[in-house]
Amino acid sequence: ATPAEMAAVLPLVLWSGVVVNGVAPFLQVGGQQAVGPSRAQIVYASGPLWAALLSWALLGETLGVQGIAGAAAFLAAVGVAATADAPDPDCG
Repeated sequence: ATPAEMAAVLPLVLWSGVVVNGVAPFLQVGGQQAVGPSRAQIVYASGPLWAALLSWALLGETLGVQGIAGAAAFLAAVGVAATADAPDPDCG
């Protein structure tokens, strides 16, 4: 690789190494502690939905029938979970 190619790739490598693999997990752990395990799991599980929506909006990707149905099912499940009664802490 030429020095110009290396210079072009270096910011991407630093971004991937420092931000994606260093800062993001640190922030994720702090966020999980702040919102609790149930809400953190919903946010964590929604990653593929956000990826599909952002790739559709920013990259012009297409969402097929299965993708739209999956997104709708996930959002419905989140709605059910968000409106459900809190579990009894005494399990009784």
